[in-house]
Amino acid sequence: MITYMTLPGDTLEKIAYDLKVEHPKYLKDFHNTYCAVHNRLAEPVQLKTGMLLHIPFGDEIRKLNKKINENGESLYYHPPHGRIPFPIPLLGGSYKIKHQKYLDSQIESDYLYHLDLKYLKAEKDDHFFSMQISGSRKNGFESDSKISSLAKACATIMYPLEIRIDDRGKLTGAGFRLPDSVIRDELEALKNYFTDEFSESYINQLKKKTEDKKQILGDIRRILPIHFLFGSFYRARYESWTDSGIYHEFFPWLANASPIRFELYNRILPKQEVDDEILKITQSGSCCDYRSLEQLYDKNHEYQEQTLLGYSSVKCRHEAEYLFSRADLEIRKVTGNFELQIGDVTEKDVFTMEKQ
Repeated sequence: MITYMTLPGDTLEKIAYDLKVEHPKYLKDFHNTYCAVHNRLAEPVQLKTGMLLHIPFGDEIRKLNKKINENGESLYYHPPHGRIPFPIPLLGGSYKIKHQKYLDSQIESDYLYHLDLKYLKAEKDDHFFSMQISGSRKNGFESDSKISSLAKACATIMYPLEIRIDDRGKLTGAGFRLPDSVIRDELEALKNYFTDEFSESYINQLKKKTEDKKQILGDIRRILPIHFLFGSFYRARYESWTDSGIYHEFFPWLANASPIRFELYNRILPKQEVDDEILKITQSGSCCDYRSLEQLYDKNHEYQEQTLLGYSSVKCRHEAEYLFSRADLEIRKVTGNFELQIGDVTEKDVFTMEKQ
């Protein structure tokens, strides 16, 4: 046991977290056991700067946590074997996606669409889903422009796609449910209805894509909700307490640009009384990508991992919160935030994916 003098902003919750005690009320009980009667803490506990607390130290913390767990009162989830279990079939379902883009706090666009994932089968270490994106709206309206109509007609032919996931949740393959030749023939037939040169060029580009499975896989990996579901979040290793170790990931926040490399870590948040059936895990990231904004949009720029950050390197950050059911670790909701600094201008993306 040691005596601790409280600092400005201290709470029992903060001190418990710093000590790695799994429920703050046990700190109150510990203090009350050893302090003078007139110094006992009463509910509701309000700490003042300069108060002297008797707190556990060393092996006392281990014994206290053992008691907390035996009583079933731990507020913390500890991943078995240091990793969040990945219940792949439970990722199937319908997701409502909302993606808002801001420029200096002013909303520029508001996108809404649905992602449907259907779990198909498992073969050895691989899992298969069908994937469908539908119901796209911008600023509350479904576009009726010619290019939008063409894009919807092409999507009707090409979707649903089939994607393959390995047992660690990594996206490893993608393809069409129909034979490639059927897809190309149906796309070609659209030229009878969309007869302008732009439409012909658009259709020809899609036909060419059907011949390149690597490009199809790359395009799917750049779909933001797919990335949140099958990115490296689950593969992070929790080395101690609630924080994962540092890991790296390329995030596709910018449309039509290369994904940006981030240095990330996860933090498991304590159980809250208002939603004690929900497990919350945050993901925080700082950009570690040397490329400039122009290089990110340059398809011919070859990324060199060892290149150091420079004056022109993109300046951005990433934050996300994942909500799971504590009972079976089924994902319920993901919220992501991205900020990009361009001179004196700040671009911000707010992304929400909620299972229906």
